[in-house]
Amino acid sequence: MVEASTSTQTVFQKMLLNVQSGIWETGAKIPSERSLIDQFGVSRIAIREALSMLRGLGVLEINHGQRTRVKTVDAVTLGHLLPLMLSSGGQQTFDQVFEVRLAIESQTASQAARRRTSEQLERLKELLASFRDAMRNDGNTNAQAIDLEFHLEIARATANPLFPVLLEALAGFVSFAQKASCQNDSERSQRAVLAHESIFEAIRDADADRARVEMESHLRYSMTRKIRPDEPLFDDSDPSAH
Repeated sequence: MVEASTSTQTVFQKMLLNVQSGIWETGAKIPSERSLIDQFGVSRIAIREALSMLRGLGVLEINHGQRTRVKTVDAVTLGHLLPLMLSSGGQQTFDQVFEVRLAIESQTASQAARRRTSEQLERLKELLASFRDAMRNDGNTNAQAIDLEFHLEIARATANPLFPVLLEALAGFVSFAQKASCQNDSERSQRAVLAHESIFEAIRDADADRARVEMESHLRYSMTRKIRPDEPLFDDSDPSAH
């Protein structure tokens, strides 16, 4: 039983690498089951279980009577893959994801200041008011979801569809970070509100440089929070993480 499980996991990792490296191209049919058995040197059961795991992640599309194809990677797929890719866990993963967020969101804030529409600005204003109220009245209960939506709306305002896809893939972590950064800390909560206000004002004023600086400052302060070694970064019970 252990050997079979090990074979399945090994094949799963190799198949996933084929997708990530482009050996199995998006939209293309993967080799037949017989070919996969010969290629990986494992049983039919191990091949089918590995394919089922990849289907569960949203990487493969398996239709009855048709050859399996590689699916287009979207935010949902990335959201499933991130916990696998960020396997180190703990503080190292916390820091790594924030480095990515810095790279992405300093640009989204800057581009949003240049490209946002009046409707998007109004939506950001509404989210800012909701975030302020949530932080004041119920701590983190609703603030996490509102905070995520605020950052996503900024990404959408760039008019570049890749930005919201990438940020949404980090949704579970963004929610965790907001909760972890402000939990039982009134000073951090107040600073989070002030940071969101400053980011909004820069975008409202179409000041791209200031928007970038305010977003970077906000994220760098959030990065100063230290987490426990055993603290999970992705909460499987949180729907936003999937």
